[in-house]
Amino acid sequence: MTERALVYSIHRMEGWWRCVADNLGYDETVVLTDRRGAGDRWVTDDFYRCYRDRMGGTATTPPLLSEAEVADAIARCRVLRWLPWKKATAMVLAMAEAMDAVLADVQPVVIVSFPVDSYVSDVLRRMGRKRGIPQYEVTASPLPDMCMLTSIGRLSTVSEPADPAEIDARIHEIADPLFTPSYVQGQAAYTPVRFLKTFGYYRLRGLFFQLYAWLRNDPLNLHYLDAQSFLGHKPQLSDMRIIGMMDADWQARLEAVPRERRVLFGLQLLPEASIDYWVDDLDLIDHEAMLVEAARLLTAAGYLVVVKDHPLQFGFRQTRMIADLKALPNVVMVPYEVNGNALLSMCGVSVTATGTLGMQAALLGDVSVVCDAYYVTADEDFVVIRSREDLAGLVERIAAHGPPASLHARQSRIIEHQLKGAFAANFFSFQGFDPAAPEAAADLGRKLGERLRRLGPDGDDWYRRALPPGGGAREGSPRR
Repeated sequence: MTERALVYSIHRMEGWWRCVADNLGYDETVVLTDRRGAGDRWVTDDFYRCYRDRMGGTATTPPLLSEAEVADAIARCRVLRWLPWKKATAMVLAMAEAMDAVLADVQPVVIVSFPVDSYVSDVLRRMGRKRGIPQYEVTASPLPDMCMLTSIGRLSTVSEPADPAEIDARIHEIADPLFTPSYVQGQAAYTPVRFLKTFGYYRLRGLFFQLYAWLRNDPLNLHYLDAQSFLGHKPQLSDMRIIGMMDADWQARLEAVPRERRVLFGLQLLPEASIDYWVDDLDLIDHEAMLVEAARLLTAAGYLVVVKDHPLQFGFRQTRMIADLKALPNVVMVPYEVNGNALLSMCGVSVTATGTLGMQAALLGDVSVVCDAYYVTADEDFVVIRSREDLAGLVERIAAHGPPASLHARQSRIIEHQLKGAFAANFFSFQGFDPAAPEAAADLGRKLGERLRRLGPDGDDWYRRALPPGGGAREGSPRR
């Protein structure tokens, strides 16, 4: 029987994925895209045919996804949640039909992609799930020079224990540098001029893609829609005020409070695929509202909330949440120039959803409040927020968490978990990829293929072991 792998490529990554796919070791590989004429196959024409049928009420086949699944897919997608409901629903159902037709024809034994980050790859995963086809998402591991495979936020691990010597080596590699903070990273970078350049560039980019989508007769392509300024998470010119919302006296305010009473809010990118698709509870996907509620509870209990925005969010962050946070007592906004690792060493508690600062805080022995991210191990290592209701007891859980009985034991648990889900390869071989010099991408393909077979039914059978049918917490869950 011919073994085929289906690779889903995002915008303009087809050449790199073709090189990776050629080295996976399967009998055949098919590179799939949602752009007409790109890759080996594309869903574009089938998608528009099905979309017109759904919008016009002329579809003759029942929907392939339930109402709950459609609602979940819309809520998670950074583009669809801002579109009219009827249109978004028709897009999800049309993509489901188009993807299912590809799966029926190709009959792959595995699907490979970057982490799910939109309704397109989300629907592909859901349709593959219904056919019993595992989808593995390849990305960079927090361990230097390594990759990892995930499945909507769950780390795909092998069952074999990691080498204790390598665990200790990696602990020193990852944990120790956090204790030597670097305070300044380009103080002149975050200025009104830079904000205006960023804002202006992306507004022009949106206009260009609007025209380009029309010229290509592909107006609903996610990549082109994602650039449009009508999406509700896009900043306005008035959001330039964020520069004046930083607290120049932040260090003095931190020093006035004991370290164990300082809570670092390391903000993530927004929208953030790791929140949208890794967090199962839809109420937690409204990340900004969750943070404001958590800050209200913590400041009322006498904690100092230290807010640090992600440096890549400069020029993209709406200031509404920042204003809501600063309206609370005991909230300090740290300038963009301050290094996040430096703040970790200054705060005894960290609150994030899925960001790596959550893992770093736990490695330091501090209290780390996170959602159910890929690095979460034992409950004694993290304070895990799995539903909005969990926020009610947040203050008490932080107070009861305490330092680990053995920091080295905690670090070993976290690092071993990462090692069991990692393999050595250059994930960033797509940067400046040259088909004439494909060695790094080819090496990634070979090692990725080896890992897929190790996780597959002839090895650990991770997908069925870790994600059983019906394993989602509720109807419509992407894990069902």
